[in-house]
Amino acid sequence: MTFEENIGTNCIINGETLPSDALNQYSDEKYSACYEVIRIIKGTPLFYDDHFSRLKSSVQKTQNELEITKRDLKAQIHKICELNKFTDCNVKVLVLLYEKEQITLLHINKFYYPSQEEYDSGVKSCTVKLSRNNPSIKMVNTSYKAEVKRVAEANGAFEVLLVNDSNRITEGGKSNVFFVKGDKIYTSPEEYILKGITRQYIIDVCVKLGYEVIETLISVEQLSNFDAAFITGTSINAMPLKIIDSCLLNSAENAVTQNVMKGYNSLVSAYIESNRNKN
Repeated sequence: MTFEENIGTNCIINGETLPSDALNQYSDEKYSACYEVIRIIKGTPLFYDDHFSRLKSSVQKTQNELEITKRDLKAQIHKICELNKFTDCNVKVLVLLYEKEQITLLHINKFYYPSQEEYDSGVKSCTVKLSRNNPSIKMVNTSYKAEVKRVAEANGAFEVLLVNDSNRITEGGKSNVFFVKGDKIYTSPEEYILKGITRQYIIDVCVKLGYEVIETLISVEQLSNFDAAFITGTSINAMPLKIIDSCLLNSAENAVTQNVMKGYNSLVSAYIESNRNKN
């Protein structure tokens, strides 16, 4: 495990504020680690309750119980932002596990928020035969992450879409993916993916807008049948895809995609407004 994505000068380890160099003592491969990356907007952790619930669930699936409380973790998230003087950023929370030992680490994680131009035109993606070992648990997997990064860089892609042995697309390397045909929206069933928190809110928005959401796997051969596609995630919200491998899509100008993007952005704004200054 490495901490190369840390960009803060300070970290928090089991509630104690320390220089970020202190993280390196936990790079030992003996640890397994469940984690969450939480977006902070105007000092407010976005969808905090959902992130905490997923972290707790991930730890439980390793036959452990999360020791830190919801209230204490939230207080530490606010503290790490204040220490590093960030009001808009991503905070990474890691729960390291080894035998009966449990260590909670927080640091400011490297982040990239797409430009308006990228939202307006869409981004490039490519496919790769790859899958997560256990998509129901959000755990650090260094080799998986390295392969996703390698494939993306080799293809000049913003995101990599994972393809299973049946040549069906399951999810993005760091995102969930949706396909649009008419006023119907398709996305992978939960059992095949890491259930993204943004994904669930996007589905809620789609339903509220009156679009039918169909959970099914889409094959690579079917891509040209769709009007649009978009990916979702903590840092990207909903991002249109303009190309998947050699398949061109006019996703950014698709009315359904635009409506979903606007609906989700409005939901986020409302959440931040109603949760500001809440401890």
